[in-house]
Amino acid sequence: MRRTLYGVLLFLFLIEIAFAVGYGNTSPGVGSNASPLDNASPDGSLYSKSARAIDIVDVFPADEDEYLLLHNRGKEGIVLESWSLSIGNRLFILLPRIELIPDSKVELHIGNGRNSTKTEVYIGYPGPVLDDAGNVSLVDDTGSIIVEKKYP
Repeated sequence: MRRTLYGVLLFLFLIEIAFAVGYGNTSPGVGSNASPLDNASPDGSLYSKSARAIDIVDVFPADEDEYLLLHNRGKEGIVLESWSLSIGNRLFILLPRIELIPDSKVELHIGNGRNSTKTEVYIGYPGPVLDDAGNVSLVDDTGSIIVEKKYP
């Protein structure tokens, strides 16, 4: 039973990756060498293990422009690379590389939009996924849930 469940989850994850890549994400950094954020520090501390300082401040579900507000509360920079967003433990969306300097905030928009900036990142998912109530999690590259937010 567990193998079947893990197989289904892996299959859904792979579909999400293929779906996100194939539907023309307008965010820079996907398929290019451009960084989605301009607030990257030249300092090597961006690669620190202080990811526990990330907080999901708020969740904004909507029909048109859904987004999360992320905050790096730490004193070191953080790189979210090969991370994913888990929505209700049923949908996993692979995130672009996001670099957060200390005490910075970023709006993580679910859908397509203008080009990403240092305060707004668009991940290019083709439709709304956030319900009026639920939970979202940031999952690191090892599969560990770093932060989870129940809303509203």
